[in-house]
Amino acid sequence: MVISGEYGRAQMTKIFITGASGFLGGHLTKLSAEKYNTVGAYHSYKFDIPNVKSVYSDLSKPKLLVELFNSYKPDIIIHNAAYPNPDKCEENPDLAFKINTESTGAIAKWAERNNRRLIFISTDMVFDGRKGNYSEEDPVGPLSTYAKTKVEAEKLVLDKCKNAVVCRIALMYGRGVFPRQYGSEWLERVLKEKYSSKIEEPILLFSDQYRSMISVNNSARAIMEVALTDYCGILHLGGSERINRYEFGEKLCDALGLPQSLIRETKYDDLTFRRLIQKNPAGKAFGRLGRNTPRPKDVSLNISRASSFLKTKLLNVDDGLEEIYPSEGLEPSEG
Repeated sequence: MVISGEYGRAQMTKIFITGASGFLGGHLTKLSAEKYNTVGAYHSYKFDIPNVKSVYSDLSKPKLLVELFNSYKPDIIIHNAAYPNPDKCEENPDLAFKINTESTGAIAKWAERNNRRLIFISTDMVFDGRKGNYSEEDPVGPLSTYAKTKVEAEKLVLDKCKNAVVCRIALMYGRGVFPRQYGSEWLERVLKEKYSSKIEEPILLFSDQYRSMISVNNSARAIMEVALTDYCGILHLGGSERINRYEFGEKLCDALGLPQSLIRETKYDDLTFRRLIQKNPAGKAFGRLGRNTPRPKDVSLNISRASSFLKTKLLNVDDGLEEIYPSEGLEPSEG
């Protein structure tokens, strides 16, 4: 095994990525395969990336994961797979804990027993959202079942594996590696459809919930760099600004050269919005709002620790969008 603290070296290192066919996982796997011996585990979507060994896995069966690790003997595990939909976690809490928590514990035990490095992908949703600008030292306060499963998984990782990092990732935007639409991609498509078809009904985006949104490309680069350092413990990775979804929508319209009249500001707590969101295509895609799933108001992250040692710059939304959509503007936007 060869592991270097400098990203781009360590050709002999074998990296095993769970959730490799997902939004973040696809970017991580593609990036890893450029320089490292890479194994990517999938569950529902079999993928094909050059120089990657793709294998089936099932997080509800931890023994299967252990068998895969014993077979491929990775030096670094990036555990990205999860049962990520907060609403489904509320509906199926037992399954959520089995997939998000129990499987993570099994992975952490294997990594410690075999002296391997573990990078666990967690979420900004572990906080209650009462203050924002959360640092790694701030106490967690999970509101939803999904967040609770992640908090318990974090504890297992830090307790069971000494050579581990818990990367709390902010809400991501961007385009996926595979032909499957994720939140901001869906929003992008709906914006373009409304513009081209002259549909006047605006897309509702709420302005009273804040995140440190980060592009999926930027997030993947930062995680890969962290994986190849000696850093252990909790680390926050997000963009360099606090932003709500409506503000993001404005910036996305600008990046696409679309008029901002395509979107409309509303409040999550607005009962009218709660009724309208069920009919709003961007609500299900980008908002993912469930009536009974509690959402924190401000889970913006303090990223000063990561920024102090990572060579990967954590970008603001304007720079992140410029990287994704460098020349897609159709015409100047109108506010």
